[in-house]
Amino acid sequence: MMVDLAPGYPTGDDVDPARHPFDSAWVPQVVRSLGPAQRVPRRPGLALADPAMSGWSLDTGRPWADAMSHALAEHYGHWTVGWRWAHDEGDFDGGPVGNWCCPRDSITTPEETLARVVAALSEWREW
Repeated sequence: MMVDLAPGYPTGDDVDPARHPFDSAWVPQVVRSLGPAQRVPRRPGLALADPAMSGWSLDTGRPWADAMSHALAEHYGHWTVGWRWAHDEGDFDGGPVGNWCCPRDSITTPEETLARVVAALSEWREW
């Protein structure tokens, strides 16, 4: 299933909590069981302002975050694409999520990155 990853496009049915069961206690286990969780990239040891970091973010980080979005949508439903709808200048800026910004800033170590995904998805669901 391919989904539009932009959080501004879900319908009311897509995001209606009553139509999409969600047990927050299981989110860490679910996220870690998804395919992208098995191949989380590590952020390179470059300065955030280094042009090579921007290249890594676009070529490695963003495709991974997109893959995670697709996997979450496959498991929970299309409503999940909002997990990356960040405050300020994130993947999809202007949204309510503070636990994820963009691959450059949010992907670090695999464990920390997956914890951010869990927190961002939970925050999106609460919103």
